[in-house]
Amino acid sequence: MISALSNGRLKFVVSSSGRKEGVLLRVGEYRRLLRRIEDLEDATALDRAEKTSKRLIPYAEVRERLKRAGKL
Repeated sequence: MISALSNGRLKFVVSSSGRKEGVLLRVGEYRRLLRRIEDLEDATALDRAEKTSKRLIPYAEVRERLKRAGKL
């Protein structure tokens, strides 16, 4: 049997043995966490690109190339 245990703001899913198995979040909080994760992934990708690239291309140039290729 699994039940919910509330600790103020947090709600845990608890097994019959009392072990915390999961966390219940409000939808808004879940979406905020997803956005933060996506932002961190973007920052990590940029950091990796800056460390491994020999030359970065300015955003305006990339945008112009995409327009010429019909992708924007």
